[in-house]
Amino acid sequence: MNTNKIVIYVTILAIIIIIACPTFLKVINENHRKLYIVNNKLITEAAERCYYEKKCDSKNITLQTLYDLDYLAEEVIDPVSKIVYDASSYVEIKDEDSTFVAKQ
Repeated sequence: MNTNKIVIYVTILAIIIIIACPTFLKVINENHRKLYIVNNKLITEAAERCYYEKKCDSKNITLQTLYDLDYLAEEVIDPVSKIVYDASSYVEIKDEDSTFVAKQ
């Protein structure tokens, strides 16, 4: 009898692990994706504001330029790895969509 209970507990535990692990990983990956979206939006909006206010001349605006002109108050950090983006990282301004090119 005691052996049967152990087998049942192990089986139930295995089923829970099989179901929980992929779900957990999916939630973590989705969270990382959303963190990158928010971070990129913050940077690109600052660069677009600088460009359209005519304070930035080039369509490639570096983070250093945004720091110097006070469009970004503090250094921008990668939300997942927690590493500061290099100041030479830049935003490429396009007519419909701007792109952040990160260097670490």
